[in-house]
Amino acid sequence: MSKPASRLDIEITADGLSVAGEIDAHTCHDLASALEPLPGSGDVRIDMAGVRFMDSSGLRVLIGAHQRADAVERKLLIERPSKSVFRIIEISGLADHLHIVNPA
Repeated sequence: MSKPASRLDIEITADGLSVAGEIDAHTCHDLASALEPLPGSGDVRIDMAGVRFMDSSGLRVLIGAHQRADAVERKLLIERPSKSVFRIIEISGLADHLHIVNPA
């Protein structure tokens, strides 16, 4: 039996990550691992334009990374979040707390 294809693709970039697919309880650990330790030395950029779905598990990972970045005077920049990602951030009341850049 072959291993199922990953539902989450993470690409390391010069200043962060590019993420595509689904972030849920089954895949959030991959995102958490990519953000621990925080990549680079300046602001951390996460391009989320390709994320089709994210639940509270993914939101928890982003909040944790945001707090770790803030603790060392860096920013976690959530860039180009898809409509579904931006919607869960809005519903959770975190749109004004997290650093959102160019929402869809």
